[in-house]
Amino acid sequence: MILQSLLITNIYIFILAIVLAILEIQIEGEHGWAKNLPTWRPADHHWYTKLYAKVMSGRELTGYHLTMFTFVLLILNLPYVFGLAISLENILKTICLFLIFVVLWDFLWFVLNPFYPLKHFKKEHIWWHKRWMFGLPQDYYGGLLVSFLVALVGSWFLGLNGLTSWWILNFSLFLAETILVILFAQFILKIDNWQR
Repeated sequence: MILQSLLITNIYIFILAIVLAILEIQIEGEHGWAKNLPTWRPADHHWYTKLYAKVMSGRELTGYHLTMFTFVLLILNLPYVFGLAISLENILKTICLFLIFVVLWDFLWFVLNPFYPLKHFKKEHIWWHKRWMFGLPQDYYGGLLVSFLVALVGSWFLGLNGLTSWWILNFSLFLAETILVILFAQFILKIDNWQR
């Protein structure tokens, strides 16, 4: 029963990431990081824009992204509104899922965006991801690492047995689902050829 619940939750969150990535593709098109959107862009000298840029690897704070991140947080916290117990374990799981979700959602934007074929998933083609490591934006590693550390701390230091294995299982499922979407986008949709 626990495994079934985890699987249903995992697939549901993955579908949310796909839908949100497609929505963003429809909104932004070929102009990543809300480059051409008529959105709020606060001046760089404010403390909150500096903090945001530091946390987001130098990316600009926009009203669009602030709203989208808030929307995702609200969606992931919806189970508490419907009666899920507010416990340390559930809160840590929500934090872990949020951090994985942000990475997943961002990567799926590239997988499903015909303006950014995966063969161009490189620093020279994607200006808003400034730091890369081993073929991926450093933010991906950071988000996944912090997510795993939250689970690890919960397991080892807070006595929430099984939180680390829960994280590994979710991550493995998300990875498998992502590979399936990549294969679908490349070989069924032939998305890299849409611009020709």
